Amino acid sequence: MEYNRQNVSNYYLYDTQVENLFLAEYMASAPGEYVKAYLLASMYAQLNMPADDRMIARAVGMAPENMPECWSYWEGRGVVRRIYADPEDRDSYSVEFVNLKEEVFGSREPSGKKAAAARMDDKELARLYRDVEAAAGRMLEATEPEEIASWLSEYAMTPEFILCGYRFCAARRRSTRCRYVGTVLKDWKSKGLSNPAQVEEYLQGMDRHYDLQRRIFKELGFTRSATEEEKRIMNKWFDEYGFDLDKIREACGKTAGIANPNINYVDAVLTAWFKESGRAPEDDAQLLTAKIEKLYEQDRLRNAEKTKQIRSEIFTKLPRIRSILEEIRTCSFDASKYLLMGESGKAPAARERAKIEALRKERDDLLARAGYPVNALETIYTCSKCRDTGQLEDGSRCSCYRDKMRLLTNREGRE
Repeated sequence: MEYNRQNVSNYYLYDTQVENLFLAEYMASAPGEYVKAYLLASMYAQLNMPADDRMIARAVGMAPENMPECWSYWEGRGVVRRIYADPEDRDSYSVEFVNLKEEVFGSREPSGKKAAAARMDDKELARLYRDVEAAAGRMLEATEPEEIASWLSEYAMTPEFILCGYRFCAARRRSTRCRYVGTVLKDWKSKGLSNPAQVEEYLQGMDRHYDLQRRIFKELGFTRSATEEEKRIMNKWFDEYGFDLDKIREACGKTAGIANPNINYVDAVLTAWFKESGRAPEDDAQLLTAKIEKLYEQDRLRNAEKTKQIRSEIFTKLPRIRSILEEIRTCSFDASKYLLMGESGKAPAARERAKIEALRKERDDLLARAGYPVNALETIYTCSKCRDTGQLEDGSRCSCYRDKMRLLTNREGRE
């Protein structure tokens, strides 16, 4: 015997169920467009009718390119889950609507984002770790995969949210150490942020230059957001060149005769004016800050080259070291997978940690016998406290910042 349901021919004849939990806990504080998109997509899902983001966006008056942000918003609140058929393709996904009553009052199995984290497969985790390495500009530290796994499972963070944290720390030229990034991410979570769109909105409100950048873009007729490089260039006009907004607007006016106005053209105009006038920035403190940042950048580049040379020498003399580092990475990756399994993964995760400790001991013994210190493979820093950023993990300035300030002041005094 088969059981069948009549196909939907007119959805006006049916009802869409909306949980009171959604109405009471989520709807009131959500953006109106996101609520409309959620309700309409939920209707199609309940009726098993085909629909896509473009169709939903058109129906509710949203730009189609904003739909991923909409689903990131709801996913960050545990209301929906995005299912990726191919973890390598983050633009292609289906949306699963969560049964909120089951999540709150149902079984004691991992729920919401913890369940989503537990379902991540090897390809998804590997992609996340590769993206983190690209964002941080370095290889993952030995136990970093485990720490990232704990953010996924214990703090209900999405991969996109974690990547946002690494990119933020890297773009601001702060430390991309795992512990520091974790502090930033947890602070964002404590403020109610759960997806990149919310973080961007929060950071815009905190950025002292944001309003100035927005007005410059309006002057140029741009409706999009500025890229990180464009923000850096615009900040230079204020911080290094010392121009005020009126002077920058004057430079923007020079783009009236070109077909495609752009930031680089305005930058060329302002740079020429700055060089021709020979003027110093109106705020000497701002110029000094820029020069200090330049010194830190020189330290980072010089030390990165030294580190590269030492590692190359060690890998040539002790090829087993390179294999050990790869094995440590593999064990750490496996441990992170087990951690996402919850209680059943604790024992195998502990075994992987034991392997890591044994590999570390072998590495240290090899280095010592060859006459190298045990930290020979670590990145070299002029200042180990701030790692050549001038900023400590709590956000305060490092003592080396004052040293560089005195160095520049004395140097300019002699000149």
